This record gives sequence, C-alpha cells and structure tokens, in this order.
Amino acid sequence: MIKINKIKSIVLLLLNLLLIISCGPKDKFEWNAGISAPKNYISGGPFVEYFYQGNGVAGTSANVGINPGWGMTSGGYTGGEIFKPVPDSISVSWRCGLDLIEYKVGAKLPREKMLELFKRGKEIKGKKENYNQIITGMAPGGNVTVWLSGSFGNEEITRIKAKRVGETDKDDPNSVTLWTSTGDEAKDILKYTYLHGIPYSVWEKGEKTYQYDIGFSSEENRDFYESVTAFSKDGSYIFLNENQFIIPYKDWLSNHIMDGVKEGKLPVHTVVQWISEDDKQWYKGEIVFPVDFQNTFESFYQKNKNVHIVYVMDKLNPSGNYTFGTIWLQGSTSKERIMKFRLAKLNNETRKYEISKYTFPKGFVVPKWEGRIPLQRPTDLEYWQEE
Repeated sequence: MIKINKIKSIVLLLLNLLLIISCGPKDKFEWNAGISAPKNYISGGPFVEYFYQGNGVAGTSANVGINPGWGMTSGGYTGGEIFKPVPDSISVSWRCGLDLIEYKVGAKLPREKMLELFKRGKEIKGKKENYNQIITGMAPGGNVTVWLSGSFGNEEITRIKAKRVGETDKDDPNSVTLWTSTGDEAKDILKYTYLHGIPYSVWEKGEKTYQYDIGFSSEENRDFYESVTAFSKDGSYIFLNENQFIIPYKDWLSNHIMDGVKEGKLPVHTVVQWISEDDKQWYKGEIVFPVDFQNTFESFYQKNKNVHIVYVMDKLNPSGNYTFGTIWLQGSTSKERIMKFRLAKLNNETRKYEISKYTFPKGFVVPKWEGRIPLQRPTDLEYWQEE
C-alpha cells in the first residue's frame, strides 16, 4: 500500500509539472527594455515603462542625459522578470536637451505585430535569430519610436507623438544643461547642432535608406589605419561593411570595386581618422556634407550599380600640419566628385591639432535655427572651406 501511494504521489507530481508547463503563459519571451536618443540630440532623464493588461511588466530609466545614437541603447536602470509577456501599451517621459521641453505620453502598442515578430524571429544565413529587446527612442519635438531589436539589428514597430507638459529655462540653477555646461561634449554638441539644425520632421516621417557602402583609398604606398564614423540626419550611426572598407588605389582608379553594399541611411557628417602604422602620424577631421548631397546621391544611384561613397587621400606633405582628400561617389563604371576635405595633423609634442579639424563644403550655409532657445555661433568654431 505504501509503495502504491508513493507511485501515485510521483505520478501526481509529474502530472502537476506537466500541467504547469503546458498551461504556463504561451506569450512570454526573454526580452529587456532599452532607451535611445539621437546622437548629438540629448534626451534628459528618460523614463519608459511597458504594460500588459494594465500591469507593469518592464521599465528602464536614466537620471542623466543620453545620446547613444538613434536606435542604439544607453545604459540605465532596468526592471522586470526575465520572461515577460509582450506589452500592449507604453508610458514615456523625458526632457529634450536642446529645447528644454518636457514631454510625456501613454499609448497603445501594436501587440499582435510584436508577438508575431517575437515568435518568428529573423532568419540570418539560414539560422533563426531571436529578438531580445524592446527599445524606445526619444527625439526632439516629442517624437518617439519603438523598435524590436536583436543582434542583427532593429525592426521599427511604431512612432508616437508625445505631449508637451512643461519647460525649463536654460539657466535653471537646479540643473546643468547643454547651454551652461563647460564640458567638451556639450561644446561639441552645440557645434554639431549649429551646423545641422534640429531636423524635427525626420523623426516624424523617418529617413530613407539605400543600398550602398563607404570605402577608403589613398595614394600613399605605406600602411595606415583608417576609420570613418558617419552620422545620418536623424542621429543614427552608419555602420560600414568592414570587408569592403579599404579600396586599393588602383581599383579606385579603374572603378574595380568588389560588391559589398548594404542598406543604410546617408551621412550628413563624418569624422575621419588616418593613422600611420608606426603610430607617429595622426590626422583627423570632421566633414560637413553638402546640403544637397541626398539629391546628388539619388541621381547617381539611379544610374549606377554597386555604389560607394569613397574617401580618397592625397599624397602626404611631410612638412605640413594638414593633408587633403576628396570624397567621391563611385559605381562599377563611373565616379562623381562630391567635395574636397582637409584633415588636421596631430603635433606629437603638444598632442594637439594646431589647425581646425572642421571642413565645410563649397557654398555651405548654416541652416535656420528652429529650436526654442536661440543658438549663437560657437565662439571656438574654426574651419577650412572648399573654394
């Protein structure tokens, strides 16, 4: 009798375990909450909470300003269980770092769309990859975008318009703002926004993407390390196809560039570094693209295949404190010149650049400022401009 009771107990336990497994929530997934803001367009004190059937399931916040790049996540406090239901609504609040306007919104989310993506994942090279994060981005003008994210990239879910709930003065004694900070990051951001303005509509409508890539070439026969950091109008980082990044000069001359394009937004601003293999020669520059570059690109793009934006460096002048290069649009059979640029040389003794790192295109005009707080020309902004 005792053995029978033990067997019954074990069977009952197994049945209960199976019942728990089979009757457990079917729509729970392993995901984290992330927050985002455009590069150079700071969101202050962001707070996001996700809900399902009226109950909070996850959230994230930061007590500082963030600008990791549009669609990229920034560190902050996060909360929630490991396995969570897909949310059906969201609450978002933050303060725009440039306009110092406070925004807040609560909105429904397209849960069925999100649920399907979580279940299906994304096939990458024949293998299923899962979405593991819900990212909420906050941009000037009260613009909110929500993405599902995985190691392979982001899938836009929805855009939301937040309400203006308050504003603060730039000289508010209770907080340090971009306008009162003496830090280098704040100064660089104010320079960037002076040169590019605040493109409110790009976060409302979204930004176009194209199949292309960025390449680098040089007349120099020596080995150099090159890097191009590119930013799009909406404050996204543009990631390059590293396998096609270096283009031998002879291939650039003959338009012999191997296929290596991928989908991406167009740059409006790039930071270029060129460093010799022995680490003794450092060149750096910040390049503002022509305002009409998108029109030029689209015209070339319609007529050419395998399009690259190529930075081609001139031969060095060893005695100079700068060097020049040219940006080209290049396809499989033709190329078109965009602009010339200058890189400043680092003084190895002082560890400083003795001339400005900024390059403006020919005819460049600073865009009209549309922000709430008037912006003056930065006093330390010097530049070289193509004639």
